[in-house]
Amino acid sequence: MADIVITGGLVVTPNGADKLDVFITGESISAVAAPGMMDHGDARVIDATGKIVVPGGVEPHAHIGGPRQPERSGAEPVSKAAVWGGTTTVLDFATQIPGFDLYHALGEAAERWGGNAYTDYSYHPIFTNGADRESIGQVGDLVEAGFPSFKVFTTSIRPPSPQMQNNKTDFGRLNVIMENVAEAGGILLVHSEDDDMVHYNYDNAREDGRWDWWNMHHIHSNLSEDVSFRRVLRLASKTDCPIYFVHVSAQEGVEAVGQARMHGKPVYGETLHNYACFSAENYHQEDGMKYHTYPSLKSEEDRATLWSGLLDGRLSTIATDLVSTTWEEKIRFKTVADVTGGHNGIETRMGIAYSVGVVELGMSLERFVDITSANAAKIFGMYPKKGAIAPGSDADICIMDPDFDRTLTLDDLHLEDYSIWEGWHVHGWPETVLLRGKVMIDGRTLTGSPSDGQLLSRTVSEEVTKRPVC
Repeated sequence: MADIVITGGLVVTPNGADKLDVFITGESISAVAAPGMMDHGDARVIDATGKIVVPGGVEPHAHIGGPRQPERSGAEPVSKAAVWGGTTTVLDFATQIPGFDLYHALGEAAERWGGNAYTDYSYHPIFTNGADRESIGQVGDLVEAGFPSFKVFTTSIRPPSPQMQNNKTDFGRLNVIMENVAEAGGILLVHSEDDDMVHYNYDNAREDGRWDWWNMHHIHSNLSEDVSFRRVLRLASKTDCPIYFVHVSAQEGVEAVGQARMHGKPVYGETLHNYACFSAENYHQEDGMKYHTYPSLKSEEDRATLWSGLLDGRLSTIATDLVSTTWEEKIRFKTVADVTGGHNGIETRMGIAYSVGVVELGMSLERFVDITSANAAKIFGMYPKKGAIAPGSDADICIMDPDFDRTLTLDDLHLEDYSIWEGWHVHGWPETVLLRGKVMIDGRTLTGSPSDGQLLSRTVSEEVTKRPVC
């Protein structure tokens, strides 16, 4: 007998969108049936009439603060904002520290998440600069332990400073990492920029009159993305390593990913909803550094191409690259060398993707589910437990209210003291959210607790690592 039945809504399943009843027993979906086909019994009935019922969102790219990053929001406030926004799974990072191995990084991540999670969660281990052979050799064991996704940076991002650890991986080590990831059946996330170009641009920024923050797109340029993506793809082709490019920001990146996928390579691209909604012109506003996330916003043409990639399948996911800080921290630095990166939009991701993608651009509901939930679940080894409304799947559900049609204020949001989305008009917003059968947000009222989230064990499907399946 079901514990909860969601009825009356337009339900988006792997087979399409239709008026269906969703039956939940315990933590799982027990049945999906046409209205009236199954008895509701004594179950709690959630009336979703006029609403859209989709899988809980999967955020594939968030940097959660811990003891080493006290300026960043931690797991509890971030996961609370995530679930408010319809996201029920968050993938964080476990960053290696020089002199320590990847297991130490996972231990740090576990400390900041344990007992502090309104969502389910997992981590992508990140290799630090100069990672030793012992750490690289841990890839296979970590894949078996349920952590099959790893991240590298091809640039140190900024000039040397005490603010940011240098995580650049040279291409010699990158080759060995790719070989290990491919052999183990994992997938490699890549922050892909050409380090030589980025630092040449930094070295000449003062002389060129480009030292103020609004010149970030001249430092982290389209050409840098183009050259680095092509180089990474060449090495990945030689090693048979599946690649997930994080925060694609330029049309050159979209084209590179699309071409690789056309040739059957297991290559996936992600963009950010702030990249898809703002451009480098926004940097010129007062305190315009608030829009910045590394690499950088690009041109209006690039912005439009990101939506094209999300619509036509060249890009697979929409994420945030969350680094959440206070307003004071966000506007503290004002030059291209030190401006604070990061986007605290984990709560707005689902609503903005629906408002712009579905309502304004005509994206199908099925594609909306793909970019916000299903594809990330597939790529990172959680599907169909996550990312699907189907019998046997976790009962992670987001009920969207398409009649929520107004301008966002800070009172609508629940993370930190500012948002770049304040003043943005939305057409649809999450109303009720369930995590494994527990109602976490009930009619825009928080009912869940930070003890509800669980650590996930993940296994990437061989289909995902052999060809572009989503």
